[in-house]
Amino acid sequence: YEEQLRRLGVDVRLGVHATVEEIGREGCDHLVVATGSYAKTFPLGEVSRVYTAEDVLMGVSDPGSDVVVIGGGLVGCELVLWLAQQGRHVSLVEALDDILKLNGPLCPSNFEMLRLLLASSGVDIVTKAAAKAFDGKRVLVDTPEGERSLAATGVVECVGYASNDSLYEECRYGSPAVHKIGDARTVANIMNAIWDAYELGSSL
Repeated sequence: YEEQLRRLGVDVRLGVHATVEEIGREGCDHLVVATGSYAKTFPLGEVSRVYTAEDVLMGVSDPGSDVVVIGGGLVGCELVLWLAQQGRHVSLVEALDDILKLNGPLCPSNFEMLRLLLASSGVDIVTKAAAKAFDGKRVLVDTPEGERSLAATGVVECVGYASNDSLYEECRYGSPAVHKIGDARTVANIMNAIWDAYELGSSL
């Protein structure tokens, strides 16, 4: 993408925070807002050791050797597999009765392969469960069989994303014409974002 943008002469500005005033000074005919989404979080206890998937995957935060991942959607399942492959002890806590019930549709072959890899990775998968507290050493989890205590040097919350569309809301009633695409419009996956961009670009 960097090479193609260079060839096409696209003006790329990094490290710039767009504001309504700056956008207005550009004098453009169309404004496309593709500001993505942000991870949802919820209070659990020892906040200094509770992380988002992005922070862990980007190396910003290290959850340690015993990790509890909350949320068994696609992000949570791929994260626990990645952590387990590094030799960490990982537990996955999912509120539904099975993993990978959300974040679809997922290619059937990828879906089955991910389930098989998780089954052979040694990950402790706890379904129909709700994490309720973390004291910095253990996570208390409510299950149908009663309360469980899971060892944890860190907790990663993978409980979904919310559209980051505040810039769109600031600009939508002004000029120029404003379009919202990708996760800023509907939280999905990279394929959805690319389709969104292609369809909009083809229509302008």
